[in-house]
Amino acid sequence: MADDYGYHIDHHGSLVRPSALLAARAGGDAAVIEAAEQAAAVSLAHELRRLTLSAVCDGQYRRAFFEAVAYDNIDGFAAAGSAAAPSAPLSDLAGIPAARRRAVSASPVARGRLAQAEVAPVLAAVDRPVFVTLPSAGYLAAVGGVASPDTVAAAGGALAGILKAEIEALAGDGVAYVALENPLYAPLLTVAGRVALAAAGLDADALLTALVAADTATVTGLNVTPEFRVGLYLTDSGPLPTTGEGYDEAAVAAFLELTPPFHRIGVDWPADPAVRFPVELVKPGIVVSLGVVDVSSRAIETVEELLDRVDGLATERGEGDIAIAANGGFAQLASEPLMSSGEQHAKLELVEMVSRYYWGNEI
Repeated sequence: MADDYGYHIDHHGSLVRPSALLAARAGGDAAVIEAAEQAAAVSLAHELRRLTLSAVCDGQYRRAFFEAVAYDNIDGFAAAGSAAAPSAPLSDLAGIPAARRRAVSASPVARGRLAQAEVAPVLAAVDRPVFVTLPSAGYLAAVGGVASPDTVAAAGGALAGILKAEIEALAGDGVAYVALENPLYAPLLTVAGRVALAAAGLDADALLTALVAADTATVTGLNVTPEFRVGLYLTDSGPLPTTGEGYDEAAVAAFLELTPPFHRIGVDWPADPAVRFPVELVKPGIVVSLGVVDVSSRAIETVEELLDRVDGLATERGEGDIAIAANGGFAQLASEPLMSSGEQHAKLELVEMVSRYYWGNEI
């Protein structure tokens, strides 16, 4: 590849669990599960390399669900099954299932590394850039219950410190890229979401500022090499955000003004132009990862229809400022994936094929 750090071919990292891993988990033997996780991660790394994807990962196979990498390794989150808040409009609007929400104290403390076990077998298996996807500090501070600017600020700062330390450690391990995901931005930035939040008595602008502050603190002053990259994704490894009537451009402009210059911003890029993220507001030099391949449908899109969706933006921004991706994680439901491993493979091939039209010299 001519530019490993351009990451023109992108995905979210949450992939359908292979049958051998599911069978091992059903057996309940910890040693067998560990061996199956290791084998599955190595096998996946080679599969992604053969697909010529720009970076590889472990599929998040060790996680029960996306947020588990934090819940399992940080003290301060409520236990699973704890009484949920009677209303959590922000998480409800973002479509985050109750099983993936945990309230967090104002002083969370890491018990150790978060994702080291995930990346170790991948780094050892292939000579390819490795990436990790983590829930953002703002997301973890707000997803658990009734979010307010004060509660987000209280927990967000501590979580930002934990995630910053983990990102620096991952960079030291040899990881090339970390994607922070915060799907709670969707209701804060969309017309329908902001109307619903106002009806629930929540100040969307104040919440937006609080979430951005936590996510900004995570990446400010990172001690990493110049080649290391960090991105912010507005979709996630679970349910896709509902854009409804589309984005509120004033809110997006404020969001982008508050947000530090992440190397990449990941957005859904659906067929309907009316509900797309207003990419024209994103400054040149920041790569916009376009989620054009739909993980919520088994239907395989055609290369032609996806190129039609991307061509105009590629011309406007230049090919260096965009990437092609799926619009979320494939393993949306840990126990009941929406598609088979074969269908997932076909979708990832489609991401690669569309990308080849723009950056064929890299493959």
